[in-house]
Amino acid sequence: MNDFTPPPNALNQLRAQLDAIDDQIHDLLMRRAAVVESVARDGGKVGTKIRPGREAAILRRLLARHTGAWPAQAIIRIWREIFGAALIIEGGQTMAVCDGDGGAERLALAREHFGPLTPVRRHHNPSQTLADLARDSAQIAILPPPSEDDDGQGGWWQMLTAKAPHRLFIIAKIPFWTKRAEGLPLGEAFVAAAVKPDASGHDRSLIVLELSADTSRARVTVLLKDSGFAPGQIWVKRIPGDSAILALAEVEGFVEDTDPRLAAIAGLNTPPVVIGAFAVPMGDTP
Repeated sequence: MNDFTPPPNALNQLRAQLDAIDDQIHDLLMRRAAVVESVARDGGKVGTKIRPGREAAILRRLLARHTGAWPAQAIIRIWREIFGAALIIEGGQTMAVCDGDGGAERLALAREHFGPLTPVRRHHNPSQTLADLARDSAQIAILPPPSEDDDGQGGWWQMLTAKAPHRLFIIAKIPFWTKRAEGLPLGEAFVAAAVKPDASGHDRSLIVLELSADTSRARVTVLLKDSGFAPGQIWVKRIPGDSAILALAEVEGFVEDTDPRLAAIAGLNTPPVVIGAFAVPMGDTP
């Protein structure tokens, strides 16, 4: 009788290593879930649980230490699924998506960012979409980029100037990875919620200003620079029947209501309103 057992070949050895690594990864995911449960139970988080600033900071930290052949975009995709799973553990969330012009791409962006397991409510215009937040029928709203048009799609930013008890904020901009591979959804969208944004360490903020109707876009830029801001894009909307304009300004940094630079902006009809902030997407430039 031949007792000889052939040694395992190299491929079987490598597969065994991969199986062992998969088990370790699974063990770590279960450990992470247990910590998330502790956060949900003992961490004091109430209301909408999403913290896009912290998520962005985690992704930047991981990509800064990342080496090897594993694609950077896959790291983002994996951790986006991890973040989505954590939110399910913490009670879940529903997203309301404005699926008007370009709605199919916007829905695909939302699915890519928040995961396919996140329930969706679809609305044709931003007003209906944001109303879901006020009713708590959804915890996040996916909106088209801001615009100056009267088409009702990109003018949602005027709706975010209302004060408590139903104050809403922009808390994120998607996609977070702007280097789009073939087949991925294109365009961009903004995420609103009934919670204040959290800082990621590299952010931009959105401020709404009301000024006299003869104020030019260039003048708005000067006023912001003179008060210490670094302005980027500016959208201007004239108020029908009023001798005033509204300007939405994107500025560098994380700006809160108590920022002393806000009080230094000259020429305003009313105090400025910070309507949110978002982590600067990876691959984006000022």
